[in-house]
Amino acid sequence: MADTTFAPPGMGGAPPQTPAKPAGGLFAAKPRTGPNIEAALSDMAGEVNNIGRRLRVLEERYTNLRKKTQVTDQNMLAANKRMMTEIHATLASVDDLKKDLTEMHEKFAMMIREIKECAKRQDVAVLQKYISFWEPMNFVTRESVSKMVQENVDAQFHDLNIRLQQEEYIKEQIQFALRDLKKSDT
Repeated sequence: MADTTFAPPGMGGAPPQTPAKPAGGLFAAKPRTGPNIEAALSDMAGEVNNIGRRLRVLEERYTNLRKKTQVTDQNMLAANKRMMTEIHATLASVDDLKKDLTEMHEKFAMMIREIKECAKRQDVAVLQKYISFWEPMNFVTRESVSKMVQENVDAQFHDLNIRLQQEEYIKEQIQFALRDLKKSDT
């Protein structure tokens, strides 16, 4: 039995069979029993063209993949750069917040120390009782005391002067009355 599977030349398998021609005599052309070179060359050229076409397609795919990879790398680098700047900005903000928090903590500690040094409600109540008992609004100053004493002394002298004047007047009146009595007795 003959092999009926088709395999391209150079790919293994049996060489192609050419149909037998009837014999035509003694000087007739002998049938070729070897492989058909022209058919094998055209098959091989077709295969080379097919391989070349496939190679160009693969090269195009490889070039496209390289371009996509390059674009992806560029995008990743740009995204990485943006992320790094955002991270640095965020870290700077966190540092500022830490400084503000530290300042607030120090201020709160200072306020707590000040509040601890302030008087308590009980202390204020005791002071209020003493102040209301002493009534400092009624206190007098040295100047006001000396002024009041001076006014009092002046008033006393004034009263004393009026009395002295009254006594002198009375004495004068008595003397006038005694003269008038003497004159009338005489």
